[in-house]
Amino acid sequence: MTISRVWSVLVIGASATFWGLAAQAQAPGLYYAWRSINGDLTACLNRSTAALTSQELDNIQVEGNSVAGTTADSTAVFVCLESLDTTTVTTTVMIMVSSNDDDVAFELRETLKESF
Repeated sequence: MTISRVWSVLVIGASATFWGLAAQAQAPGLYYAWRSINGDLTACLNRSTAALTSQELDNIQVEGNSVAGTTADSTAVFVCLESLDTTTVTTTVMIMVSSNDDDVAFELRETLKESF
């Protein structure tokens, strides 16, 4: 009886410890940047795809007005928003990169900005 109580206390204590560690996990870093370009939505999507490809991201997917890709530890997304101004065609692009490693996310965002 005493052994089963000790075992129960150990199991409950270990569970609480591991549950507490999971609750304290650091949230992924998210870095983003905005930029306006001359060109339409198609040009923005093409440039976004080329930037992701140049940095060897995998699983590149174009959906609507966004392009996303992944590395082993990061996810990058470009969102293209075409201007409603009828005199010139401009597009605003937002680049977002998320990773559990802040340095990796920041560096990838900077590299994608340059590649775009």
